[in-house]
Amino acid sequence: MLRLFITISLFFLSISVAAMDIESACKERDEQKKALLSNMSTSISEALLVGQCTGYHQTSYTEYRASSLEELPQACSEFVEQKEALLPFDMSTTLSEAMLAGMCLGAIYKVAESCEIEEYQIKYLYIAKNIKGLNERQSVFRIAEHFDCR
Repeated sequence: MLRLFITISLFFLSISVAAMDIESACKERDEQKKALLSNMSTSISEALLVGQCTGYHQTSYTEYRASSLEELPQACSEFVEQKEALLPFDMSTTLSEAMLAGMCLGAIYKVAESCEIEEYQIKYLYIAKNIKGLNERQSVFRIAEHFDCR
C-alpha cells in the first residue's frame, strides 16, 4: 500500500513539468514583483513558475540566431539535479534553485514553440541532460537540434 502511495505521489509531482502555462507563470512573476516581501512570500512552486516565465521570455530561436539566459546550462543542470533527487522536488529545493529549474523549462518550451513542436513531445529531462557543459547559445541550438528544427 505504501508503494502505491509513493508511486501515485511521484506521478503527480512529475505532472507539474508536463503542462506549461506561460500566462499563469508570468502572472505569478508580476505578483512577485509587486509583493512587499517578494522572496520571503514565495513558495517553491511559485519560484518555479517565475523561472518558467523568465526563461521563456529571455529565450529566442531562429535557424540563424539563438539567445537565452547566460545561466541556461546551470539552470538545466539544476533541473536535472532536482528531478533525479531522492527527495520530492519541494522538499530538497531552495527558492533560487527552483527558479533556475523553471528557467530551464521555460527556455526549452520557448524553443519547442518556435519549432512548432507539440507540448506532449517535449522530453524536458532528456533535453536538460544534453545541455551540460555548453554555453547559452550552444544550449539553445542543442535544444532546437533535439527537435530537428531548422
